[in-house]
Amino acid sequence: MLRTHRRKSVLAAAALVAATMLLTACQGEDTEDGGKSTGATASDSAAKGKSDDGGSGTGTGTGGKSPSGSKGSKSGMVSGKWAGTVAYLAPGKYTITDTNGAEQAFFTAEDTDIEGAGKICGDADGQAATPCTEEELEAAAKQGFGATVDVKDGVAVSIIEDHTDSGNGNGMGEGERSGLFSGTLGYMAPGKYSLSRDGNERAFFTATDTVINGAGWICGDAQTVTPCTEEDLEAAARKGSVAVAVQVEDGVAVTIDEEHN
Repeated sequence: MLRTHRRKSVLAAAALVAATMLLTACQGEDTEDGGKSTGATASDSAAKGKSDDGGSGTGTGTGGKSPSGSKGSKSGMVSGKWAGTVAYLAPGKYTITDTNGAEQAFFTAEDTDIEGAGKICGDADGQAATPCTEEELEAAAKQGFGATVDVKDGVAVSIIEDHTDSGNGNGMGEGERSGLFSGTLGYMAPGKYSLSRDGNERAFFTATDTVINGAGWICGDAQTVTPCTEEDLEAAARKGSVAVAVQVEDGVAVTIDEEHN
C-alpha cells in the first residue's frame, strides 16, 4: 500500500512538471509570435518612412529654379529663351549671362542649331547667319560673344549669334540691317523703339503683325510665354530695364521676345 502511494506521488509530480513545461513552452511561443508581429510593424513603419522621405524629395533639382522665376520643365531642368553673353564652362557645357549679370548654364547636343554672324563663324556683314560647328562654338565661347539661346530641358535647341555683338560701328540707326538683336528695350516714339547694349543703341520699328511675347515684364508671368499687345510693349519700354531679343527684317521687328531672366 505504501508502495502504491509513493507511485501515485511520483506520477503526480511528473504530471505537474510536464504541465509546467508545457505552460512555459506556450508562453515562449506567444513571446516569439509577439516579437515577430512587433518586428513586422517596425519594418512597415520604416518602409513608410522611406516612402515618405522619397516622396518629399521628388522633383527637386538645381535646374528647376532660375532667376526671376524662369520656366522649369517636368524634368527639373530649365526651359526658355535667354539673350546675353555666352561663355565656355566645359566640353558641351556653357553659360549665358544677361545684361543684369544673371547667369544661366546650359548644355549642347549633336542637333543643337549653332548659327554665327562673325564671331562663332561666318561674316558679320552677311544678312543670313552661318551654320557653325561645336568646335567653332567652343573656341568663340572661350572669348565670349553675344547670342540668343533657346533652351529646352537644360539643352540648347539653338544658339544664334547676335548681329549687334558682331559690331559694325554703326551705333544708332534706323534698323537698316536684318538679323537677331538683343539688349534693353527703350521707347522712342509710337511704333519706334531702341535696343541698348554695351553703350550702343539700335532703333527698330514695329508693325501690326509684329509678334510680341512677354514673360512677366511686358505682360504675362515668368512661368508662361504670353502674347502681348503694342500697348503692353510701349508701357514696358517706357519703364525700361526690360531685356528682349528682337528678330528684325528691313528695320521692322518680326518678333520681340522678352528674355526669361
